[in-house]
Order: sequence, then C-alpha cells, then structure tokens
Amino acid sequence: MAQVLGIDEAGRGAVLGPLVVAGVLVPEEELPLLVDLGAKDSKVVPRDRRRGLVREIARRFPVRAVVIPAREVDNHTLTELELAAAAGLIVSLAPDRVVLDAPVAPAAIPAFLSELSQRSGYPVAFLSAYPKADRTHPAAAAASLAAKVVRDAYVLFLRRRYGDFGWGYPGEDKVVAFLREWLASHGSLPPICRTRWRSVGRLLQEELFL
Repeated sequence: MAQVLGIDEAGRGAVLGPLVVAGVLVPEEELPLLVDLGAKDSKVVPRDRRRGLVREIARRFPVRAVVIPAREVDNHTLTELELAAAAGLIVSLAPDRVVLDAPVAPAAIPAFLSELSQRSGYPVAFLSAYPKADRTHPAAAAASLAAKVVRDAYVLFLRRRYGDFGWGYPGEDKVVAFLREWLASHGSLPPICRTRWRSVGRLLQEELFL
C-alpha cells in the first residue's frame, strides 16, 4: 500500500512567532477519507474547527511538525528552512511519494525539488510540488491544517508570556501596536520577532523618525 506524505507550512509571512512545517502520512487508498473528514486548505476552515479536525486526522494517520522559532528564521532564508524541514519529515516518515504545497515560485520548483532530492535521498520522480496543492490534494490539505493548528498553539503560548500580539502577521493592528509598545518599553525588538522583515524595518524607521 503506497504511502503519500503531504507537506505544508504555516507562518511563512508572519513577523512574530514561529514558522511551522508539517507532514501527514496517508495510505493512497485512504486519501478519500481525508476528504470525508473535511480536510481542506486551512485558510478556508474556521479556526475553531481546525483543532478537532486535526485531532481526528492524527488518530488515523501519522502527523509530524517542525517548529522553527523567529530567531532561526532571521538566520536563514525561508526556502533553506523549508527544505531542511521537508527533508527531515521525509526521512522520518519514509513515504513512497511526497506532495508539497510549493513554497517557491513555479519557475524555481525544479531547483527546489532537486535540492530536496539531494537532502532526503529520494529521487525527484517521487517528489511533487505545485502551487495551491493544499487546495487540491487531501494529504497536503491535512498538512496545511496540522501546521496551522501547531502554530496557533505556539502563538497562544507566546501570547501568555509576551502579551496579546494577535496571530503575528504584519497586516494585523495588534501586531503593529504590540511592536510599537515593545519598542517604546524595551528599546529593542522582542525575541519572538523576525527582525529582517521589511515591515519591521519600516516600523523601526517610523519610531526613529518620531
């Protein structure tokens, strides 16, 4: 029975909190069960439903997640981090084939898969990556949900420690307010912040100007 590993991430565009890359291993014959359970791209599943859905998926299939803190994101490119995480998931779960929601532009996918093949030891023929895979492939959709649920749990933990900063994305008013207050109080950015992000740089310039 061929085993399919879906891989996706959550938190790629955040400025606060971790990047999470998750994998869900599913026998090919049971992919329709994921659809029946309601596995979809996490962005179209309400937050209050995701946790229960991932719990149901994890009862039936192996689920793994790699959590990459903000300071680690500062030290590497997102592509490097996602390559390393995906390769680790592949080696750990030993699937027959892999489907990823492509973390790079379409023109860069062949190079990404070639590097992933080298790192994981899997032939490129067994690796597939394409845009919006989390919308069209059940295993990638399940991985999308798992990554989002794990990241949400980490964000809630961090909010208890640092204060409410929303979900960590630059378009949120809570994120901007949190960073401004932290800068005013501490004179530096919090350790949960990705300091190389352009939006953070703009905020720093505004504060220096003021």
